[in-house]
Amino acid sequence: MKGIFSIITSPEKRYFGFDIVRAFSVILVSHIHFINDLATVKGFNFVHIPFPDPVNMFFVCSGFLIGYSFLKEINKTDKLNFKFLGRFLVMRWGRTLPAYYFMLIFLSLLVCLITKKLFIPYLNFMFLQNSFKIYNGFYIETWTISVEEWFYILFPSGFLILYLFIVKSKHKAYLGILLFMIVSSMSMKVFYYFRIPVNQSVTYFLFYKAITVLRLDTIALGLLAAYICYIYPKLWHKYRYITLCTGIILYFSTMFLLWAWTNETMRTELPKLKTLPWHFNFATGKAMTFYHFVFYDFINPLALILCLPFLKSIKYKPSFLSNLILYISFISYSIFLVHGTFLKTISFGLYVNKAINNIYIVYLMWISLTFVVAHLLYKRIELPFMNKRKAIIKYLKLEEES
Repeated sequence: MKGIFSIITSPEKRYFGFDIVRAFSVILVSHIHFINDLATVKGFNFVHIPFPDPVNMFFVCSGFLIGYSFLKEINKTDKLNFKFLGRFLVMRWGRTLPAYYFMLIFLSLLVCLITKKLFIPYLNFMFLQNSFKIYNGFYIETWTISVEEWFYILFPSGFLILYLFIVKSKHKAYLGILLFMIVSSMSMKVFYYFRIPVNQSVTYFLFYKAITVLRLDTIALGLLAAYICYIYPKLWHKYRYITLCTGIILYFSTMFLLWAWTNETMRTELPKLKTLPWHFNFATGKAMTFYHFVFYDFINPLALILCLPFLKSIKYKPSFLSNLILYISFISYSIFLVHGTFLKTISFGLYVNKAINNIYIVYLMWISLTFVVAHLLYKRIELPFMNKRKAIIKYLKLEEES
């Protein structure tokens, strides 16, 4: 295990609580995808299982970590210009793009070989597949990466435009762009709900949640949390247990309401599916549908934000479990890239075609291959490119001017 854990560097300098969330969320999202396919082949109702929302966990933590680092960087940098934007993008894209494009090209070639037809997913290459409409196509799970990548462009660009040309204040520019992202996303949700002709069903809701312009507010809420932490560190730390308890209660309340609304609405939308033996009449009606389409992905992340002060206070303590959490956190992006369209499709393909008849063997094969392939992807693609980021910044002459 020491050889596997060798990828872990400077664990004592990390925000270990966020590593816990990152590791938990990637394991959760991969298993949700696996169980969703399992429900299809086994014939049980997937929505009966009250899963937490791993995407909101990831978006909020990502927004916080980026925002906190961003605030520290802008406050120690005297000259903010477009070279600063270039450095930001190189540092973010140097981590996310190489592994993503490697897997996207690999899977595209695989489709070409299987179908014997030219297949180029142009929109996926430009992160446009889910910008303004629902997407249910090739490499579907990477809609979250599309949201992240557009955030990487819009957030620092908007900040720089506000700072250089409008407010002339770093903190006002930071608050201005995050508030703009929150208000614009919320406004778009209202617009989509009332003006875009959609089927306001639970099934549609699951895809609707993946539209980029409707999800930027979730990451922006993480930016807001980072600002509060940076400006009011004593209050942030002092009330961490109170905010934790409040956040947990609010989070599970939103999750229970979502679960109840989903299961109750499914009775009429998909009457052939098995239903729960009890009813949730309080979770039905137009008001409840409006709440979930417009406010769920705002209130649920707010609950997570209340947990962040406690999570930030968790320190790393050497142990096998701590190292395992860090290891999963380090390779989490690679796990996400390989677990679904690639390995899950292969695993269930073998089961459906009766090459493997035992679903437990299918699961063990899938989870084992996920970790092995993700480890290789991290070591061979992710890590080498991350290590070249500073050299790329120097080559492009984006260093900070002294």
